[in-house]
Amino acid sequence: MAMNTIEKIREAELASDEAEKKAVVDADNIVAHAEDEAGELKVNLTKQSKAKAEELIADAEKKSEQILNEAKEEASKESEQLRSSVEAKKAEAIDLILGDLTS
Repeated sequence: MAMNTIEKIREAELASDEAEKKAVVDADNIVAHAEDEAGELKVNLTKQSKAKAEELIADAEKKSEQILNEAKEEASKESEQLRSSVEAKKAEAIDLILGDLTS
């Protein structure tokens, strides 16, 4: 009977050792899988961030171009108004000079 008990204890120790070894292997596999998934997630998030950044840059470039075009239009209008004003004042000055000369 003592031999039977000793044999059962040895079997239990072997089973325990095997379970521990399996647990270590399983844990290593879980960690490796988690690291792989984390790496894939990092790559995907980087791609998404880059795409979003490119989209934001494109939007900013469009807005910048639109603002620049609007500023050019406004400057052109102001320039035309100044030209018209100068022409009118030029005509007034000529009339004044001619008026002074004829008086």
